Amino acid sequence: MTEGAIDRYLDELFVELRRSSPRDARSLLSETESHLRDTADASVLAGMTREEAEADAVARFGAASQLAARDRRRSRPELVRGIAVSAWALGSIGAVAVGISGIVAGVMRLAGASNAFIAGNQSTSHLGAADCARWLAGYPHAATCAQAALDDWAWETVAYRVVLGVLGLVALGVLVMARRRWSPARAWMPLPNTVVDTVSTTLFLGAGVWLAGLGVDALVVRSGDGAGMWLSAAPVALAVGAVSGLRLVRDLTQPA
Repeated sequence: MTEGAIDRYLDELFVELRRSSPRDARSLLSETESHLRDTADASVLAGMTREEAEADAVARFGAASQLAARDRRRSRPELVRGIAVSAWALGSIGAVAVGISGIVAGVMRLAGASNAFIAGNQSTSHLGAADCARWLAGYPHAATCAQAALDDWAWETVAYRVVLGVLGLVALGVLVMARRRWSPARAWMPLPNTVVDTVSTTLFLGAGVWLAGLGVDALVVRSGDGAGMWLSAAPVALAVGAVSGLRLVRDLTQPA
């Protein structure tokens, strides 16, 4: 069966609407096809051939690219919502990644890494007597104020990250619930997968390389003081970036 002008136009419009939300794309395609076929049918009744009628209907309807552009301009509020939802999702994933890095840092401590390696051998010259008393009360095993402070900083490196990771899981859970149960569902749609995965891959791989660089610098320049703070986070960021990169490749290689 020979493809007519209307079918070719709908194919072109389908490609132009790939950046639109699925619901908007389906609706516009359906309305456009109905209008074009009704117009062509009327022209056939008026004496045109089917081929001439379809070509005339398409010519009068306007370019597919212009139609898609007008539809996207009407959808700008949805674009803003998509950016917000995508930022929420990526921020939540980032928080979970930080939480995992806290677990990694905790495992390092259990494996025998020193507090200086985890938190850095920070200066305690600014600590007053009250500060020292508070730290020594919290860590009675410490022989000095500096050791007690370092114990506390190493613990914070682990605990605060884990707490942030839990908050990230809660935020992701709220987002999933919102998309599944709260109406309208389209208000909770993120940006297209290719956009989200491109941003995620860039951010997490970049952060992973930067964190690894800081860790190596601490190993070389400061004899390892504070290296664990960065090296516990770098593999997690690189892993998330790699997963996002694989998703991006899949997005780009999927059939249209």
